[in-house]
Amino acid sequence: MAKLILLSVLVATIALPGAAARDAHPWRGMKKAIVWVALFNMAYAYGVLVLVPRYGFG
Repeated sequence: MAKLILLSVLVATIALPGAAARDAHPWRGMKKAIVWVALFNMAYAYGVLVLVPRYGFG
């Protein structure tokens, strides 16, 4: 499970800005990329700090 958590960071680092870059308007695409990465980071932190200890993945 730890490998999947680490792999999700790698995938998100590449996929989220790549998806936002397809936007026709460059500034809107940049804002989307920043928001998506920030939301992913918050979800990741929640998962690592709350879910991993609670369910004992480690």
